[in-house]
Amino acid sequence: MASCIFKRNEIKKIAREILALHPNVIALTGPLGAGKTTLTKAIAKELGIKDIVVSPTFILHREYPGLDHIDAWRVEDFSEIERLGLIEMIKNKHLVIIEWADKFRKQISNLKSQATIVWVKLNYGEKENERRIEYEDISN
Repeated sequence: MASCIFKRNEIKKIAREILALHPNVIALTGPLGAGKTTLTKAIAKELGIKDIVVSPTFILHREYPGLDHIDAWRVEDFSEIERLGLIEMIKNKHLVIIEWADKFRKQISNLKSQATIVWVKLNYGEKENERRIEYEDISN
């Protein structure tokens, strides 16, 4: 497991480090405002996505070229995410980022046989512009 404290202007480096693990699924956890969507934006930018990336809180899912962004904040049952076509997204070689993934840790972890999953935990740092991050490839 990798962990560090970073400032907002260092998010690009963190995105590159996570992408270097070649994930199919990035499961994001952390409190409101910890930087889940900010990290998603940085990852999208590193993938060369030019679209403006916004959190899909009220529509659950946004699709970008090569990236599917799911927000599980309002999802009560994992079957809602499955109905979005999660397995197809993985099979189509899209990177899938799931915010609020901790709600479905067991179900997402069960996808290990089909996907490389990187679990990311974000939290506030001691200073206002700092964040703490831990991430690991749980597929091994």
